[in-house]
Amino acid sequence: MNAALKARCDLDLGFPFHTDGEPADRLERVAAYMRREKLGAEAYLTGDSVARLEARIAALFGKPAAVWFPSGTMAQGVAARLHCAAAGDKRVGLHPTSHLALHEQDSHIHLHGLEPVIAGEWSRTMRPDDLPEQAGCTIVELPQRHNGGAVPDWQTLVAIKARATELGQTLHMDGARIWGLPSAWPGHDWPEICDGFASVYASFYKDLGASGGAVLAGEAEVMADARIWLARMGGQLVSAWPMVPDALRVLEERLDKIPAFVARAREIAAGVGQVRGLTITPDVPHVNMMHVRLDCDVATAEAARNAAAEATGVWLGNRFWSLEADPVPALEIAVGERVLAADPARIIAAIRAMGACLDKA
Repeated sequence: MNAALKARCDLDLGFPFHTDGEPADRLERVAAYMRREKLGAEAYLTGDSVARLEARIAALFGKPAAVWFPSGTMAQGVAARLHCAAAGDKRVGLHPTSHLALHEQDSHIHLHGLEPVIAGEWSRTMRPDDLPEQAGCTIVELPQRHNGGAVPDWQTLVAIKARATELGQTLHMDGARIWGLPSAWPGHDWPEICDGFASVYASFYKDLGASGGAVLAGEAEVMADARIWLARMGGQLVSAWPMVPDALRVLEERLDKIPAFVARAREIAAGVGQVRGLTITPDVPHVNMMHVRLDCDVATAEAARNAAAEATGVWLGNRFWSLEADPVPALEIAVGERVLAADPARIIAAIRAMGACLDKA
């Protein structure tokens, strides 16, 4: 990444996506929120802020209980472990783009003794017939990051749940970016979306922009067991702040903005239109994310991004995804407060300029 060039740009689309400023600024915001809400010292995740957050998420997702975790890697490994143990089957179904398969150093294998079974194809979202015939649990990512935040259509999701019931198989949702799903399926709320999943994981930082933390929601007995594993894995932190109060804060400040973020992503994609050598996935975006895929190698893609930044003052992103199973590099654009506050025409122009540079190359 060209840090000097990025610093010269007056509009930066890279992570983080919101307007909390530097870490010290964020801490001041959290402190103000804690004073306003009368949140004080808490020990080992037993205080009011954790109780509030877990109750809020359980109600929001339509589940009996929820447990806060310091990371999604910990939360999802615990969920898969518990479901596979209950089924007496160590096999866990994973889409080839699953975060567990790509980004966690195989923690589900080494920490939890699970055996991954690939379910589906890299370039598309999961289908009912992708579910393994035999597995203790299958994880369905909604939305699916490495396909640009794509989701199956509603009828397919319903059919996936029905197929799991036929197989007697437990479903877990990797809902790291769950917050945009009601915009992907208008008329369907979080409880209806989460129904049929024995557990649901969500991240507080990936779309909402909290300083960290995750949550696991599901049946009360399963969540009680998850809380035991939280302690066993060292996740029962002595202090809940700043992460837990920050999660409460961003839920209050940003959850209602998510539909506007999704609308802006769709506006940008529509404005880019057809550009030679450049594809937006999915087109139209399903949530507040899209991937800009370039028909070239990574070095050429980076040079095109840099040239677009020089020409427009817009830094489109820090890195291109370049994974063995994916034939072309992909630049991930996620819409948050900074993109929402910017002139979309500038972002559209920068993406088109990147495509024009690629065409010249």
